[in-house]
Amino acid sequence: MISLVGTDLDGTLFNDQSQVSPANQRAIREMSAQGAQIAICSGRTLPTVDQLLRETLKVPGYRVCLNGAVIYGPDKQQLQATAVPKELIMQAFKIAVQWQVRMCICGLEDMLVYEPGTAQEQSTRNQPDTHNRQITGLVDLEHELSQTTTQFYKFTINMTQHNLLGVRQAAKDLKKLPLHFVRSGRFFYEATAPGIDKSAGLAVVAKYAHLDMADFMCFGDYENDLEMLRDVGYGVAMANAIPSVKKVAWRETVDHDRDGVARILEQVAHQHLAI
Repeated sequence: MISLVGTDLDGTLFNDQSQVSPANQRAIREMSAQGAQIAICSGRTLPTVDQLLRETLKVPGYRVCLNGAVIYGPDKQQLQATAVPKELIMQAFKIAVQWQVRMCICGLEDMLVYEPGTAQEQSTRNQPDTHNRQITGLVDLEHELSQTTTQFYKFTINMTQHNLLGVRQAAKDLKKLPLHFVRSGRFFYEATAPGIDKSAGLAVVAKYAHLDMADFMCFGDYENDLEMLRDVGYGVAMANAIPSVKKVAWRETVDHDRDGVARILEQVAHQHLAI
């Protein structure tokens, strides 16, 4: 029996318009009605995940946000929050400045944004769910990090103005730092504290809810989903998933724009899928 359904958003539950299709909504609601817990496991921040569960899916659920760095329960209780050490953020920021790549540093509900050169006026397309504050250099960042209540749980880098060499070199340098560093888009990378990923977040949920991850079914498509699909009993890769994710998955479904999540969950709900 599936005790929990966990799903990534972009490239998985979301279609190409960043929407949850009616079929996916119905499938999630039916699994919830049958007693399965629901977990949204995303790189996005708490407000977006919270709104999705309340207003779109309309089911109770766990919020495994910022790639597992922040976990909230169905009653909005914080189960765990693991910040990236500030000294690592400083080191990473220096690399971003050196290679002139965009860097977004994510707090619980807001985000610091560094946009190099003439890209300062551009919007942060990859993190539309937060309140953004622009930083222009090291002094700005040091001020933000010096605030006693400030904590940041994830940062991202991606290229600006077709700076392909810059983002590749920055990624190469960032991989040398003691971080959990993954590629989650063609030219988009994310970092959390060491040992923090979606699988670790689900382990927190499992302990809190007295569940076994062997009974979890999770869906994903990119590198930040790999540990999650590998470590649960039923990891499902989307057809649009990268090869390394498909390799560790229990099975594959159709792509995110053809209701791949619903395709599997409908079979589970009606007991047409052997598990």
